[in-house]
Amino acid sequence: MTKLKIGLFGCGNMGSALALAIGNTFPEIEFFLYTPSQFKAIDLAKKINAKALSTLNEMPRDLNWYIIAFKPQSLEDFNFNFHEKAKLLSVLAGVKISKLQEHFKIKKIARLMPNTPSSIGLGANLLYMDSAFHSDEENELREILKASGKIFKMGSQKDLDLTTAFSGSGPALVFELARIFEEELTIMTQGRVPARDIIAQTFLGSAHLMQSENSFLDLRNQVTSKKGVTHEALKVLVDNDLQGLFNSAFSAAYKRTLELSE
Repeated sequence: MTKLKIGLFGCGNMGSALALAIGNTFPEIEFFLYTPSQFKAIDLAKKINAKALSTLNEMPRDLNWYIIAFKPQSLEDFNFNFHEKAKLLSVLAGVKISKLQEHFKIKKIARLMPNTPSSIGLGANLLYMDSAFHSDEENELREILKASGKIFKMGSQKDLDLTTAFSGSGPALVFELARIFEEELTIMTQGRVPARDIIAQTFLGSAHLMQSENSFLDLRNQVTSKKGVTHEALKVLVDNDLQGLFNSAFSAAYKRTLELSE
């Protein structure tokens, strides 16, 4: 890959996950990092080929790409004078391209919703790019982002927003399930078994099986025999409307995504 220079505004979980994946895969790419507190930028700079900037004005205006990865609520207070031909990748959940174009006065803005597994190259990353970008620019960005995992191109910003709770927030829900599994196993065995390792391996193996051609329903049924142990566990979840609970959770997340776009 041609040596590129990327500016990153915001070095929190999502910004750092992206930078780590890209930087470790393409060490020739040079990053310029900025966060108001500087601490996270300095820490991240030690891990990849990057320069931590002490002030916003130090960010060069001639970089190949810029990434904004701070909280959406901070957009109104963030002002940077991009070159009119700058290419910007936004990781701001729910914030529409039109709003970003109006705020920054530039045309080439793409949206990305990564997730934390991106830091180890296993992300499920949602990408939306409009006609402002040339095909070679899209190919360049996709090549860079492949370092963070699989790229799923969204046909509309609405689809990106609808899917955000599933892929972007999804890892937190998976980790919460794992936490519950671990806690319940620890309580029931009074700590006699290595609960965390057992649960981690169970989730890891299950995730690998999900890469097969079998549907998730088929995979579930392969573990479930009539009136067996698994059947009894699933019956409790069905009787208590687990799917309805998740429906409410995802609906709440999408509602918040829409609120952030206002």
